[in-house]
Amino acid sequence: MRRKPFRSNRQRIFLLDSRATTMTATAPDIRSAREAAERMLEELGLDAFVYTVEAKEGGWDLRVDCATDDGWQTVDLPVEPVELIASLGDARLREALRARWGAHLRACVKRDPRAAAAGLARWEHFPHGADIGVRGFGATKAEAFEQAARAMTAVIADLGLVAPREAVRIECEAPDDELLLAEWLNALVYEMATRKMLFSRFAVKLEGTRLSAEARGEAVDVERHHPAVEVKGATYTMLRVAREAGGWLAQTVVDV
Repeated sequence: MRRKPFRSNRQRIFLLDSRATTMTATAPDIRSAREAAERMLEELGLDAFVYTVEAKEGGWDLRVDCATDDGWQTVDLPVEPVELIASLGDARLREALRARWGAHLRACVKRDPRAAAAGLARWEHFPHGADIGVRGFGATKAEAFEQAARAMTAVIADLGLVAPREAVRIECEAPDDELLLAEWLNALVYEMATRKMLFSRFAVKLEGTRLSAEARGEAVDVERHHPAVEVKGATYTMLRVAREAGGWLAQTVVDV
């Protein structure tokens, strides 16, 4: 069971400048700091955790209590306040912080055993005239569908800038795997358009040619997400779902 971070009266967040001089905390600064810390811990894939952030001499101290296979572990991480808040809008900085924090929280990270075993979970784009090809790879067919969805969303915006705040359930069915992939991606396009959302995390379950899934994301924020294009839909061009290199491939071309 996943336990979400809690807010307790022990949690104290103060805004410090780059020289670690104490400044008066404002509500937006506090919200931004909490949002940045929570998003980073979510993206690291911790199974269950609680956290506090406290002002310390020379910076902030982030204390994380997280679940491991042997119980709970407490990890204290030094945090530079300006860097933490800036990570909300800087994908490269967030990637660097994930690597830094992940080294200390390795025992708490729950990796997908399918992807860990095969090392196949990834996505890519490929050129196709005025449109864009999206391709997902996975240890299973469902994982390849998840990665294809990530590839499609990444055409619009940097996935690292889209927080998995809201969950949307999606179900669809088709006569075969390839048409099901097109139905799945077009269902996501519809949900993004009607809800004015972007998605960054997907969990797909397949039963024959029936798909049930959860897509997680948030409302579009033009200033933060910088959407590049609008995906109009998945086409049948280069549509393919097949076993490949010990795993699965799911690809198509999307109309932009």
